[in-house]
Amino acid sequence: MNKTPGLVTILSSLLWDVGLSLAAYFVAHWLGASDYVALLAGSVVALGRVLYIAVRTREFDVFAAVMLGVFAVGLGLSFLTGSPKFLLIKESFGTGIAGLAFLGSCVVGRPLIYYAALRMQADPAKAAEFARKWEELPRFRRTFRIMSAAWGAGLLLDAIVRIPLVLALSTSAAVTASTALFIATMVLLALWTVRYAKAAQARAAQPVA
Repeated sequence: MNKTPGLVTILSSLLWDVGLSLAAYFVAHWLGASDYVALLAGSVVALGRVLYIAVRTREFDVFAAVMLGVFAVGLGLSFLTGSPKFLLIKESFGTGIAGLAFLGSCVVGRPLIYYAALRMQADPAKAAEFARKWEELPRFRRTFRIMSAAWGAGLLLDAIVRIPLVLALSTSAAVTASTALFIATMVLLALWTVRYAKAAQARAAQPVA
């Protein structure tokens, strides 16, 4: 039977990879840290995630490395100017880069969500079966490409919408609106993933004509 990856596997992996670094960033901000310190916190957590996975699986993890790159870019941009508006706008750069990485992975190599789900296959036999399905089952590949494309489009849209939002509002209002927009984007993407994964699993359970 051609089964798509488990819903818990996909969402838990995305939560750890995307949510952990972002949580460190926002918590640092809420505690009163400067933008630089908050970005540094997100970068350290992302780096820790890359190293943890490398030690556990003895492999370099593409997905976690992308999140590290996102925060590293933001960290570098934080040195360019002290303008509060720019510091808020540059948060869109990291989100946009992540979105482009999701989209690009759909046409070059394997989708980022594939790597996130593959990492959760702790048993070598299951990992091998997972890789075999990618090579042999077009439906399996299509499922991952669609999910990665949806996350890429959602993150890119969030990044684009946030820029005029920040420019139109006062700094304090922009901080709240920017954070709320990102959280809403993540929640909507997660809800969509739930529905799509369930539908994909139902289709996969049906015999191929």
